[in-house]
Amino acid sequence: MPDQRPALPKHIQVNADPKDLKGRYVNAFSVTSQEREVVIDFLSHVHAHGLDQAQLVGRIFLNRFTAQDLITELRKNMANWENMRYEQTNQDETSASA
Repeated sequence: MPDQRPALPKHIQVNADPKDLKGRYVNAFSVTSQEREVVIDFLSHVHAHGLDQAQLVGRIFLNRFTAQDLITELRKNMANWENMRYEQTNQDETSASA
């Protein structure tokens, strides 16, 4: 019998501490899969003085269902961005040739 996840409401009020709203810069990540969860480490990677160094910025633990939802949403978001960028390039080329 397949696992059934409850549907999330379309609108969720998210409460956040103001210091968390500014975000943190990340330019690298590490993904580790375990039996029941996926762990994602977010890193700030710097190459300085001939050494590669990375500072852990954040770590999240996801169950496999949430990890799969994240993958799906990232793919959709990236595809939408690529489509928007492609459409903008075509509009710019059309305007320039007119």
